[in-house]
Amino acid sequence: MRLDFTSDRRRIAALVLVLAAALSGCTTVRNATAELPALPQVPPLLGNGQAQVRSALAYHETIRGMNAAELARERSALSGAGAAPLAQMKQAMLLSHPQGNNNLQRAQSLLEAINASEKADATALQPLARLLAEQLQERVRLENTAERLTQQLERTGQQLKDAQRQGEQLQEKLDALTEIERTLPARPSTPTPPLPSSRDRRSEK
Repeated sequence: MRLDFTSDRRRIAALVLVLAAALSGCTTVRNATAELPALPQVPPLLGNGQAQVRSALAYHETIRGMNAAELARERSALSGAGAAPLAQMKQAMLLSHPQGNNNLQRAQSLLEAINASEKADATALQPLARLLAEQLQERVRLENTAERLTQQLERTGQQLKDAQRQGEQLQEKLDALTEIERTLPARPSTPTPPLPSSRDRRSEK
């Protein structure tokens, strides 16, 4: 006798494929951010505010295609830049670069500091800081979703392996019982007593 585990395996395998497809989608999103996304144009500003925004946008464009080694050198160069709003903006851009150390929490803290400041230099950079903060929040959401899907996929894959192993063990037990039953000697059949003849029935009367 053989058990049919096909339907259960198909259901579990289907779930694995669905999760893999979802995870693949998240991976595509994350791969699309291998470089910092381009920033839109901001409204023109006057005086020093315009210079601050232009400098931040130019810096963002400069580091977009940098590799990990170049980003490390840039972080070292900015390490003594102080707490000026423009320096904080540049540090946030570096920290959020996908090819860098990718410290999104620290980058968000720097952007929050800019948005909370009342300095003229910070006020000019606040629209750009809010835009970058929104992008970081979306990245964090996508990465958390991808991590949850990865964990679910791993759990489902383990469940599939466990189900297959349990099915194989049960089948081995059934095969062993079938083999034992096959090797047992056949039981002798009990002879059926003959029916009494008509003479015997008359003698009984």
